[in-house]
Amino acid sequence: MINLREKILAYGVSTLKDEELLAVIIGNGTKKNNVSKLAEKIVCDSGSLNLNLEQLMSFNGIGVAQACKVLAAIEFGTRKIQSDTLSEDIVSVKDVGQHLINKIGGAPQEKLIAVYLNNSYHIIDEKVIFIGTVDQATVHPRDILREALTISATQIVIAHNHPNGSLMFSKNDQEFTLRLKKCCQLIGINLIDHLIITKKTYSSIKTLNLI
Repeated sequence: MINLREKILAYGVSTLKDEELLAVIIGNGTKKNNVSKLAEKIVCDSGSLNLNLEQLMSFNGIGVAQACKVLAAIEFGTRKIQSDTLSEDIVSVKDVGQHLINKIGGAPQEKLIAVYLNNSYHIIDEKVIFIGTVDQATVHPRDILREALTISATQIVIAHNHPNGSLMFSKNDQEFTLRLKKCCQLIGINLIDHLIITKKTYSSIKTLNLI
């Protein structure tokens, strides 16, 4: 642990590997399982650290207090990512895509987000519109356009994540996008694109010529 603290002081916390960060959070291991080996085993066995309290406590050397520390750290990181917003500079679809990979790419549920812009491609706001499977039965264009009219946005990029990692637009995705595009045209708003977001990349319905 001393070595890890010295590494943070000397080189910064960003230089630590996942298992080293976890070792710092856990703090102490056991006589049979030192903290470094324990952290390495948890990272190796869990992959994405998508663990609940019971699963964490199943590891020899992890008690209630340590499991709670780990879960709190993961939740804090998740909230930090979700609170991040795009800059007020001029942005491109690529900027939006990269931003949303960090924000919702790893979310366990589908989230539909609308990013609102003005004529000069400056961000006005971004908002989570819906959590769950996106289709015409669950989400209506008015849910997106209501906010656009309130903040005088003239352009919109919508995006939703696929927890299964697929970059393909489903029939529901396409039908919903076309419906939203028609509604946008009626009130003079430009639907720039619809993106599917995964953990590492994104796809564009416009680039695929699906709208």
